[in-house]
Amino acid sequence: MARVSKRIAARAAVNVERQVSHYKAGIYARLSSDQDKAKNESVEMQVKIAEKYIEDINEKQMEQIEIIDRYIDLGKTGSNFRRDEFGRLMQDIRLGEINCVVVKDLSRFGRNYLEAGNYIEKIFPFLGVRFIAVSDRFDTGVDGNEKKQMAVEIKNLINDMYAKDASVKRKQSLRQSRQAGGYVGGPAPYGYLAEYEKKVRKLKPDEKTADIVRYIFERFIQTASCSAVADDLSRRRINSPTVYRQTGEVFFSEKQGEHYRGWSRSAVERIVNSETYTGKLVQGKTSITARDENNRLHKPESEWCIKENAHEPLIDVRMFGQAKEIMQKIHDRSRACDHPAKGCTISEDIFDEVLYCGVCGRKMTRNSQIKTYQDAGKRRIDGYFCLNSRQTRVDICPETNRILKEPLVDILMQLFRVQFAMYLKRPRKYVDFAQKQLSVKRREMEKRRKKVLRSMEMFREKEGLKYMQYKVGEISQKEYVAYKMQQEGKKQDLDRQLAQIEDDVKKADILAQKVPAMVRSILHLRSGKELTKEMVEAFIDRIYVYPGKRVEILWDYMDGCMDKQL
Repeated sequence: MARVSKRIAARAAVNVERQVSHYKAGIYARLSSDQDKAKNESVEMQVKIAEKYIEDINEKQMEQIEIIDRYIDLGKTGSNFRRDEFGRLMQDIRLGEINCVVVKDLSRFGRNYLEAGNYIEKIFPFLGVRFIAVSDRFDTGVDGNEKKQMAVEIKNLINDMYAKDASVKRKQSLRQSRQAGGYVGGPAPYGYLAEYEKKVRKLKPDEKTADIVRYIFERFIQTASCSAVADDLSRRRINSPTVYRQTGEVFFSEKQGEHYRGWSRSAVERIVNSETYTGKLVQGKTSITARDENNRLHKPESEWCIKENAHEPLIDVRMFGQAKEIMQKIHDRSRACDHPAKGCTISEDIFDEVLYCGVCGRKMTRNSQIKTYQDAGKRRIDGYFCLNSRQTRVDICPETNRILKEPLVDILMQLFRVQFAMYLKRPRKYVDFAQKQLSVKRREMEKRRKKVLRSMEMFREKEGLKYMQYKVGEISQKEYVAYKMQQEGKKQDLDRQLAQIEDDVKKADILAQKVPAMVRSILHLRSGKELTKEMVEAFIDRIYVYPGKRVEILWDYMDGCMDKQL
C-alpha cells in the first residue's frame, strides 16, 4: 500500500479545521431619548461601523457573515429592553433567521447592567447566537473571550451607572426649562404651537385654532354644559384636537376618510379646566422612573412647577374664573345630597349584554331619567340610545335611534309567550333531555381532545430529537431550520384543533349553565311575572333596535332539542 506524506495529511487536517462558518447577522443600533434630531446621523454611523467590521471579517475568508437586516431604535432609552426594534430582533432570532448580533459597542446594546449581562451570558448562548460589540472588541465567536468577560461586566456596570447619572441630569435640565417658562410636555395644547426660542420650547398661539378655544369658553359660559359645546362644534364640522394634530385640518373634509368623528364632552372639559390658556404653565405633576418609562409617579402639589405669564394667553383670567365657577357648580350639583334621583333607585340593566343598534352595530347605552309629577311624586324612566346617532357627532349612524325600556319589555313579553307557548307545559322533560345531549357531546369532545394532545406530545418528542441531532452535529443548522419550517404548519394546525375543542367545551359549559336558567325562565314566564335579566340572557343572543322602535331578535336556545323531545 502506498504511503501518505505526513505533510499532506497535516495540510488536510488544517483545511478541515479551517472550514468556513456561515452566520446570518442582524445589526442593532440605538439612539437615546435625549438626543435631538440632528444627531440621528450617529445611528447611520453605528450601522456603518458594524458593516465595515463584517466586511473585514468576510475578506479574511475565515468565516462568512451575511447581513440579513438592520434594527434601529430611535429615541429609546438604554435603561430597559422594552424597545420595538429590539423586540423584532429577538423575534427573528427565535424564528432562526438571525444567529449573530452585531452592535457598535455595549452601551448601544443597553445600559442596564443586569439585563444586558443576562442577554450576553445566558439568553444568546442558549439560542446559539454569536454576539459582537465592535468598539469593545468583544466577540463570543472568538476563542479567548472568556478572559474579556470581566471587562465586559465592568463596562456594563459603567453603562448602568451612566444611565442613572443621565437620568438625574435630564431631570435637572427639565426643571431648569420649566422654571424658565419652557413647555416640556408632548404635543402642544389645542390652540397653541410649540416652538423653540433660544433653546427653550415656548408655546405660541396657533392662528388656526386660537379663536376656536375662545369660542369654546364663551359657549360654555353661556350654556353651562360641556356636552352642548361639543355638539355645537360637531355641527360645525370642526375637527377634534386629536384629528387636528394628525391632519392639520381645522374643518372636516372628505380627504380625511369616510366618517366624521366629532368632539366629546371630555375633550371640551379638558380645555375649559386648563389654566394654560391664561398664560400659566403648571408642569411636573408626575415623574417617570429610569427602569420603566411607563411607570408614572404622581407628585404632591407642593412639588409642581408653576410659572405665571409663561406665554401669550388666549383668554383672560376673568373669563377662566367664570368658567371655573360654572364647572364647580356642575360638580357640586352632581354630588349634592338632595340629588333629584334620591329615593328612586336604579334597577338592574336587564338588556346590558344583548341590546345593539341595528344601524351601526354598536351596543346601546342606557339613559335613566327622573320624572317628577305635580303631587311631588317621582318615577325613574329608563331608555336606550345609540351613542353614534346622538346629535351630529358621527356620520356612521345618522338617524336618532332610541327606545324606552317599557315598550321594549312589552314587545319581548309578547314574543316570549308566542315563541315558547308549546314549551310552557313540559319544562322538566326538556331539561332532562338537554342535559343528556350535552353529556354525549362532552364525551365526544373529550375523546377529540385526548387524540390531539397525544399528537402534540408525539410532535414535541420528534422536535426534541431533531434538536438533539442538530446540537451534536448529526444534521446541519440549515437542515434543522428547514425541518422547523416544514413542521410549523402541522404545529399550527394542531394548535387550531385544540383551540377549537377548548372553545366547544366552553360553549357546552355555558349551555349547561343556561339549561337550568331556561327552565326557571319558562316557569317564571308561565307564572306571569315580569321580565328578568336571567330570562333575557337565557334565550336571546342579541336584540337589534332600529329607528322608529323596530326590533329584531336573534334567539339563542336549544330549539332542536325541544323539537325532538316534543
